[in-house]
Amino acid sequence: MDSQWNKEAVIPVLKRVLSASLLVAAVGGSGLAVAESHKGAEGHKEAAGRDDFKQYCASCHGVSGSGDGPVSGSLKNSPADLTGLAAANGGNFPKKHVMDVVQGNKDYDKKFRTHGPSEMPVWGNILLDDSDGRSSIANARIRNIVSYIESIQK
Repeated sequence: MDSQWNKEAVIPVLKRVLSASLLVAAVGGSGLAVAESHKGAEGHKEAAGRDDFKQYCASCHGVSGSGDGPVSGSLKNSPADLTGLAAANGGNFPKKHVMDVVQGNKDYDKKFRTHGPSEMPVWGNILLDDSDGRSSIANARIRNIVSYIESIQK
């Protein structure tokens, strides 16, 4: 059966349309990337920290960080209200302490039994696994989570 269209004439047109579509998609995508880069590194870190906080911490500490996550009622010890850490420390956010808790610092476990092996997972090991064993990425994610917690202080 003969077709009513000329394949040799249509294929070059389709190639031009496809090329133009890919170019528009690439330019549009790069515009988004440029817009994202204008947010700056701090905006990216905060967003990344917020996302990891929601994934790993919010089930216990709540999305707002106030200790009211959906599983908080089933825990032996109530999760901390993370929004009041700076206020409880004379207005200074205890960054190293929070980093130790999130990372699962071995010395921290000796002093306080509400975290680490007793109830709170040691996120340092979990984030290391989730980062394909790349400690630099896991450490950056922990720093981002801690920075996010610092950003939600009342």
